[in-house]
Amino acid sequence: MTRYLFVLAVFLLAVPLSAKESLPELKAKMDKIAEGFGGVLGYSMHFRGTPDERIELKGDETFPSASTIKTAIMCEAMHQVEQGKVKWNQDIPVQGEDYRQDGGFANHFKVDTKIPLCQWVHLMITVSDNTATMNLREFLGQKNVNDWLDAQGFKNTRLLNGKKCDELGLRPLQQKWGLGMTTPNDMVKLFELILDNKAGSKASCDRMMRILSHQYWDDCILSQVPPNVHAAAKSGALDQCRSDVAVVDSPGGQYILAIYTKEQKDTSWTHSNEGDVAIRTLARMVWEHYNPDHPWKAPEGSDNLLPGG
Repeated sequence: MTRYLFVLAVFLLAVPLSAKESLPELKAKMDKIAEGFGGVLGYSMHFRGTPDERIELKGDETFPSASTIKTAIMCEAMHQVEQGKVKWNQDIPVQGEDYRQDGGFANHFKVDTKIPLCQWVHLMITVSDNTATMNLREFLGQKNVNDWLDAQGFKNTRLLNGKKCDELGLRPLQQKWGLGMTTPNDMVKLFELILDNKAGSKASCDRMMRILSHQYWDDCILSQVPPNVHAAAKSGALDQCRSDVAVVDSPGGQYILAIYTKEQKDTSWTHSNEGDVAIRTLARMVWEHYNPDHPWKAPEGSDNLLPGG
C-alpha cells in the first residue's frame, strides 16, 4: 500500500496543473465584453497586492460621472471640517424646491428642517440622495469641490451641476456630461487617495472609508463580492450611462475597480439593463481571477432582492 501511494503521489506531481489565468488573459476577457457592449465601456483596475498589477480600457477617456462624483463632494466636506470652516455636526437647513430632486429620502423633508452635515454626507453617499447632494453642493461651494480636485492633480474630473455653472464657465460641460465628468483612472486614483490617507487627515479618510462601506446600492460590483468580504463603493446611473467604483479586500488581495459606460442603447431602469449586467460580469471576472481558491457566486434568487429596478 505504501509503495502504491508513493507511485500515485509521483504521478500526480508529474501531471501539469491547469495554469492560472494570466493578467493579459483577464484583460482580453474583459475587453471582449466591452467590444460587444451596446455603447461605450471603459474600466480601470488596480490590484494592490503582490505583484502590483494594473489593467485598463479607455482609462483616460471622459465619461459622465453620474453619482460617483459625490465622493469628491464628501472629500471637500472633510477638507472644510479640517480647515475649521464647518463642523462635522453643524446643522444645515433643508432648502426649498430649487434644491430638491427625486432619489433618496431628503426630498420629503420639510423646508428649514435642520440636518447635521454628517447626516447629509451619509445620505449623499450611502443612498446616493440627490437632494442631499444639491444641498451640500451649494453649502460647500461647487468651486471649492473643483478646487480641491485641482489641488489633488485631477484635470478630467469635475462637479458640473450647480447654481454657478454659468459664472464658472462650466455650462457647456454640464450640458454634455450632466452632474459631473471623470475617467476610470481618475476614480481609481480618488479611492486610492482615501485608502492611503492622502485625501485628508487619517481620521477623515478613515471616516470616509466607513461611509463608503455602507452602501444601499450594492447591485453592481458589490453584488459579485461575498457578503463576508469587506468592500466599499460608490455607484451612479443615468439613462444612457452606468458607473461603479469599488475597493475590495478579497482573500487574494486588495483591488480597486472602476467601470463606466456612456452612450448606452439600453436606457431601461431594471436589473437587466445592459450596463448593469456588464458591470456585474466584469466584476465577477476580477473576483474569480484573484480568488481562484475562494469560489463564490450570488445565490439563486438574489437578483429579485437587489435594491431598485
